[in-house]
Amino acid sequence: MKLKYEIVTILMATLGVIVGLYLPSVAINLEFLGKIFIHLLKMLIIPLVVTSVFLAIAKLKGPDLKRLGLGTTAYYFLTSAMAAITGLMVASAFQFQAADGFSFQHYDPSKLASVSFGDIATSFFSGNFFNALSEGNIVQIVVFTIIVSLASLKIEAGKRKTLIEFSEAIQDLMAQVIAWIVKIAPIGIFSLIAAIVVKTETKVFQGLGSLFLAISVAAVVHAFISLPAVAFFIGRFNPLNFFLHVREALILALTTASSAATLPVSQRVLEEKADVSKETAGFILPLGATLNMDGSALYQSLVVIFLGEYSGMDLTIYQQSLIFIFVMTSAAGTAGIPGGGLMMVGAVMQMTGIPLELIGIYLLVDRFWDYPITMINVWGDLVGAKTLDRRLKVNATPS
Repeated sequence: MKLKYEIVTILMATLGVIVGLYLPSVAINLEFLGKIFIHLLKMLIIPLVVTSVFLAIAKLKGPDLKRLGLGTTAYYFLTSAMAAITGLMVASAFQFQAADGFSFQHYDPSKLASVSFGDIATSFFSGNFFNALSEGNIVQIVVFTIIVSLASLKIEAGKRKTLIEFSEAIQDLMAQVIAWIVKIAPIGIFSLIAAIVVKTETKVFQGLGSLFLAISVAAVVHAFISLPAVAFFIGRFNPLNFFLHVREALILALTTASSAATLPVSQRVLEEKADVSKETAGFILPLGATLNMDGSALYQSLVVIFLGEYSGMDLTIYQQSLIFIFVMTSAAGTAGIPGGGLMMVGAVMQMTGIPLELIGIYLLVDRFWDYPITMINVWGDLVGAKTLDRRLKVNATPS
């Protein structure tokens, strides 16, 4: 039955490509099906994030919580650094040259706001929790939930038990809704892919062949070598078997380009198919969906170096170090600041002296790579949850 579901999903995705190529008007008219599918997934994100983070903290004992928090931080730093270094090393192996007469969509650099450390830090907090809920600001919601969850450890045990039971009931309810939504996933994926094919103009990528090849090489190295190595040597589990268990979430990430929208399915496959505890998955995945962006670090470093060489610059070790630091911290800025990805790229271009007028190329690249890069981001989160669950052996029992 599992194989049958995957075959149906692949067939529907293939059908989406065919319809997008040969029946564009049909694809556009059916796009609403994909939008409904995405809206249904996003509808579950906030209740799932709030209850997952709360239960992960409220049900853990002090030492376990500390170990999980430190382990999560260490894993995110390790894999982000690996991704950024891979991007820089692959970029150094390519000689980037744009084709003669290459044109790209321009972007007005004056629209770029300056980004400071204070802006990034402030973006993690909201003065109105309900405002954060209405805007769907996952970072602010997670931060507030962590604070409330830690506070619950200090209240009376009976009252904390009531909150835990209520959160568990909400999660069970969400699990049932997720099961329904997953059944219509192939239809949603068909609609999304068909619309993507229609809207993608391949001619705008003319002159970017070397960049696309470099990003492809770096993505393969990180997804199929670096992360599996972490799984095998640190997590002590078979990455291929694990990949097969969580492939449903990866397919969804590839077709939606949204780590947050994939979150409900990611958590379900980890708990039901990959034998990861609900507490570990509930703590790591919401943070990973907003803060752990391996794929983004990888391809942003490549794009920035490409832009530098395209403008005639020979980036020094110091400038490449700035790029490394940028991609290691860009996830936080991207998650909490509207248009953060664009502004953070603009910031590093300013720091390294790359003309801001070239940021239009970044927008072109992002249009295409947003989908596979999101899948790599989710793959990193899933590997991290399994790795930490096995290494830390969290004992998630009420205190």
